Amino acid sequence: MHKPTELTANETEALNKTTQKLRALRDYFGSMNIVDGTKIFELKKSVDEIIGIQGNLANEASLIACILARQFLQRRFCIPGFDAAAKAQGSAGMDIDVLTSDRKRIVGEIKTTVPYEKARRDLGANQRNSFKADFEKLQNAQADHKFFFVTHQFTHDVVKERYSSALKGVELVLLENP
Repeated sequence: MHKPTELTANETEALNKTTQKLRALRDYFGSMNIVDGTKIFELKKSVDEIIGIQGNLANEASLIACILARQFLQRRFCIPGFDAAAKAQGSAGMDIDVLTSDRKRIVGEIKTTVPYEKARRDLGANQRNSFKADFEKLQNAQADHKFFFVTHQFTHDVVKERYSSALKGVELVLLENP
């Protein structure tokens, strides 16, 4: 087993930007004076401001999950030069595609999704399609180690209960505090 490395410079910079964004949201929420009966224009202005501050928070969630996945993998494998922030979030290809020091290929897909269909203990239709595309990508990949990472316990449970047959040869991992 190998200990995960400290954060890379790219990872630190990206996480600092996320922290700044969250602070800006906290400050804005603290300054809001929204009460029942607030005029629609004021509500619109507030919502627009929040959207402007948050940008695409899904990218920040994805980056954080990638760093957690890197740390998980580096506890198990020796992976030199692995920088989770090097690949742009949302770009094409596997979320993780790295080589170990002994030239073993590791691939992984990461989902930060929380299932819509909690009552049915399942994914929503679009979520299901996205997950199935990732399952297929992993199944078709030529790799020594394959991982499907999720960030929520409920998502893990749904995938394990309903979709484990689509993950033959793929390790399902819930990214939690080590």
